[in-house]
Amino acid sequence: MQKKRRKIWILIVIIAVLLAGLGTGYVLYRRQSAEPVSVETTLEYAPENVVFFYQKDDAWKSDKLGDSKYTMNDSGCLTCCMAAVLQMQGFSVDGLSADADAGEVNRFFSEHGVYDSEGNLQWDVLEQVTGVSVTKKDASELADGELDEYLEDGCYPIVRVRVGGTGSYHYVLIVSSTDGEYWCMDPLEEEETLVPLSDFGGKIYAVRFLQWESRVLNET
Repeated sequence: MQKKRRKIWILIVIIAVLLAGLGTGYVLYRRQSAEPVSVETTLEYAPENVVFFYQKDDAWKSDKLGDSKYTMNDSGCLTCCMAAVLQMQGFSVDGLSADADAGEVNRFFSEHGVYDSEGNLQWDVLEQVTGVSVTKKDASELADGELDEYLEDGCYPIVRVRVGGTGSYHYVLIVSSTDGEYWCMDPLEEEETLVPLSDFGGKIYAVRFLQWESRVLNET
């Protein structure tokens, strides 16, 4: 009888683990499989300066994202975009210098538990430790002209794209626009030169905007 009960409990545990895995997989699938949206611009905008970070830079390419197995070399695109935004938008974060590079930002995020066990940014934790508010949207949720409005206001959109338009998911930072084209700081581009969004099929899957919490409250 005890053996039978033990087998039943083992079976219950196995089923629970499988269901939890399926639930997590479904959430990740929904998060990564949003429908892409083609975006165009009528705005002519160029920032005073652009901050470039290359995720495969020798100075930090081997650094891990938190306690995960992933490194800046293979998964540091979003962190590079974050580091560039912090500088370009003039955010002041306790514990980070005003000119903190991607390696320093990654170490700060790692030390403050901003990454989960898979190296993904936990946006709620990031907001708590930086005092910065993050607006998160799927591309389909963007209003007409919304990207231009943020960009013109000096708020640089971090957008999720696919490498080459059809490859793996990747993050780039939109920093300027001209002749109907958005131009991006691409963490996979070794040279300090902007690349057109058309290199990624002209489509985005999601966007992140960073603002001071006080400013968001004032606007609402």
